[in-house]
Amino acid sequence: MKTIYFLLFPFFLSFSCYAQKADSGADKRPNVILIMVDDLGYEGIGSYGGTSYHTPNIDKLAATGMQFNQAYAQPLCTPTRVKLMTGQYNFRNWEAFGILNPKQKTFGHIMQDAGYATCMVGKWQLQSYDPPGYPGGEHRRGIGMKVEDAGFDEYSMFHAFHTEDKGSRFANPTIYQNGEFLKDTEEKYGPDIFSKYLNDFVDRQADKPFFVYYPMALTHGPFNPTPNSKDWKHAEKRLNDETVYFKDMVEYLDKIIGDIVAHLEKKGLRENTLLMLYSDNGTHQSIFSKMGDRTVQGGKGLTTEAGIKVPFIANWPGHIKAGTISNEFIDAIDFMPTILEATQTPKPQGLHTDGESFLAVLKGEPVQRRDWVFMSYDPKPGWDKKQFAPAEFVLNENYKLYGDGRFYNTRKDVLEKDELTDAKLSPDEIRLKEKFNAVLDSLKKYPAYGWIERLAPEFDSLVSPHARIELVAEGFNWSEGPVWLPKEQKLIFSDVPENKIYQWHDIDGLSLYMAPSGGTGIPNGNTGKGSNGLILDPQGDLVICQVGDRRISKLTSLRDSLHPKFAPIVTGYKGQPFNSPNDLDYDAHGNLYFTDPSFGLGKGESAIGFNGVYFYGKDKEVVLLDDSIKAPNGIAVSNDNKTLYVADSFKEQPKIQAYDIIGDGKVSNKRIFFDATALHDASISKQSPDGMKIDKKGNIFLAGPDGVLVISPSGKHLGTIRTDKNTGNCEFSDDGRYLFITADDALLRVNLRPYSK
Repeated sequence: MKTIYFLLFPFFLSFSCYAQKADSGADKRPNVILIMVDDLGYEGIGSYGGTSYHTPNIDKLAATGMQFNQAYAQPLCTPTRVKLMTGQYNFRNWEAFGILNPKQKTFGHIMQDAGYATCMVGKWQLQSYDPPGYPGGEHRRGIGMKVEDAGFDEYSMFHAFHTEDKGSRFANPTIYQNGEFLKDTEEKYGPDIFSKYLNDFVDRQADKPFFVYYPMALTHGPFNPTPNSKDWKHAEKRLNDETVYFKDMVEYLDKIIGDIVAHLEKKGLRENTLLMLYSDNGTHQSIFSKMGDRTVQGGKGLTTEAGIKVPFIANWPGHIKAGTISNEFIDAIDFMPTILEATQTPKPQGLHTDGESFLAVLKGEPVQRRDWVFMSYDPKPGWDKKQFAPAEFVLNENYKLYGDGRFYNTRKDVLEKDELTDAKLSPDEIRLKEKFNAVLDSLKKYPAYGWIERLAPEFDSLVSPHARIELVAEGFNWSEGPVWLPKEQKLIFSDVPENKIYQWHDIDGLSLYMAPSGGTGIPNGNTGKGSNGLILDPQGDLVICQVGDRRISKLTSLRDSLHPKFAPIVTGYKGQPFNSPNDLDYDAHGNLYFTDPSFGLGKGESAIGFNGVYFYGKDKEVVLLDDSIKAPNGIAVSNDNKTLYVADSFKEQPKIQAYDIIGDGKVSNKRIFFDATALHDASISKQSPDGMKIDKKGNIFLAGPDGVLVISPSGKHLGTIRTDKNTGNCEFSDDGRYLFITADDALLRVNLRPYSK
């Protein structure tokens, strides 16, 4: 009864009280050691039928504990590590390869708060990954979670910082331990240092239960000799990288497991320690292992069984019946809730986990758990990951359905070479596929919105047939002017009438970026208007069309969201203030092109007397390019800097005009590039062309009638991303994979290539 009493206390009180109560008598909380092998599929373990390697210590753990035959991990390590430590599917908190968002709460944090002594040894690789010079890497280096902030009292880790500085994990290793790099690692072997530190930590925990997380360095490449290899005696060979050493690495891994178990037994801690052995993904593809007469090629990085099916063995004397085999489905997300339940730790308020505890399975108790595994897998962005394709899929012990519609009988077709078409399906298979589709649809981070109209075959290469419009935020007055910030990996956009700029991040969600954004109260301003078009200048500074102040300015300071400071760039033409600067673009030389219609004036009068298209170059002179367009709106410069496109929003002639750029501040050959009159007349929204962006192939993505029109460089309408509402503008992410759309009161997102490399 006392235990129940304390669990009913508020979370911040329950930990301190419970820690004092639960360490005595029958209620003593168990220790937990979670070991995750690096790059080893189930075929490498003797108890699973592997015959290439001698693994007696691991086999003994299985013989005296529970072996799971349906345990799965992501195809690569970082996706698994992020899932394992947070208990969430990757689509909820994935940033980039080698990155764990520092705002995430790990099982280390939770166990530490619960009064556990926490320790982590092994490989980190969650703070920074991309080397210098890798495209986009400058925006990701050092942004992840620091090892000292991960929730562990003590740590001894390889790859704690940048990839290019990581050094060796095996012979003469580079190890960051409790805030300092070890200086005495010559002639030593990294895995020995890790396991020794783990055992030393266990020795020092007399007053607290402990939680140890050991993400191992073995058996990841490079494939180097171990201290038990015959070549170890030759110092010059210790860093040789040859697959012949893989066998030695597996067997040294087994030796370390045996050392850890023996140490627990020596200290009398075995019966009160839940020991779990898991793997982060399948074996490297260069490794071929035997399971009797069967040869299994490693599948690391692949979504087939060889890449995702991994060993998992749990051992807890007195709690787990010896020699038990389980076919329950285990995923990385399941470890967090299991650890919490096993240690009688309340789930922190507000913590979301996708996993299901398997503690009842360990204890042999009846339990209803899911009979499938879902994976959301995307190793990008990240150095050396271009060869991998994102995927999402659902599987059980016999079948697998991918998000792009591929369906396989994986029991008969383990390499997934024979796709099951609907014509081949039995009634039971049809029902199962429908169930799997329902699972895929339910595990979407954002609801679907709108639809995609395909008018030409070439459209599919730009907007995948599997693309989906997502509603990621809503509730705005009029959203406009989106711009992607590559360093922060977030989008900012204007709400023009609200005089605000919002920011949206896939993990952090929506928040205010700045206010005011474009109407700061200067004389002769447009009352009740804020910013519209936004862009980053060649130096990466934010440049803003300030409709309210009738000028284009640069953000110079943002101490906090309510105190922005601006410096005007251009304020008018020939001594007269602009009407309402609307949209803008830079060419490759740093010259600025922008539009200045009058519709932002409302009932105000135009001091200039016309609507203009302008050029502002390095000589700081404003050049009028065209004053004949009725309602100049969106503007874009072609990738080769030879063509200027301007959207005319005048409802009587909704068109895109094109000009040849013949010099700085000089254009000629004005012509109609695309006539949207018929689309405008037939549309629901009755909207004219608005903002536009150009992709890397020169296609124009135009906000216009009922959504975003995709127009080829030759002016052919290929298809429309249909919002069926007024749509203001759009923007690409820095890798070109995502398109963001500001549509009236909503912010939408489209993954243009969800399953492509």
